[in-house]
Amino acid sequence: LLVFGWLSTLVAGSAAAQDWGYEDDGWSQPTIRNDAPQPDTGWAIKMGLGFTAHPNALLLYLEAPYSFDQWVSIGPAIQIGIDDRNTIVAPTANLTVSVPIFDRLRPYIFAGVGFGYLGKDNRPGDNGKFGFLINSGVGLEYQLSQRLALGSQMIFNFFPNQTLGKDFY
Repeated sequence: LLVFGWLSTLVAGSAAAQDWGYEDDGWSQPTIRNDAPQPDTGWAIKMGLGFTAHPNALLLYLEAPYSFDQWVSIGPAIQIGIDDRNTIVAPTANLTVSVPIFDRLRPYIFAGVGFGYLGKDNRPGDNGKFGFLINSGVGLEYQLSQRLALGSQMIFNFFPNQTLGKDFY
């Protein structure tokens, strides 16, 4: 009887360890399924091409954010606007908060501070003006792979003290 009791305990313990006869009720073993590639923490590079409403200019955008996690990143950005009459150079430091509510699609908001240079190239003797700049915006990013995303964003740039008669672009 002692040997039989020892063997039955050994077999029962082995069966429980291997889930023999165990029916999954969905509560015992939590499983996390997320097929979307997760962006790495660390530095990234974002580049873009766009336009400004006023002054009319082609806008080039470059940002190097550092991601602390999938939610928050901070880093330098620069906007360069060019056309035949205007020049815009606006470096800022931006704070971005992502909302990963979908697997691959991530809406985000951001805000930043810096300065902006506006120059009117067709006005002789006008060297342009520098001014304090506050920007904010919204965007949407689709994660193609762990290291590549495609996105779109809208930036609102405010000059608290008008620069060359402009307070917004």
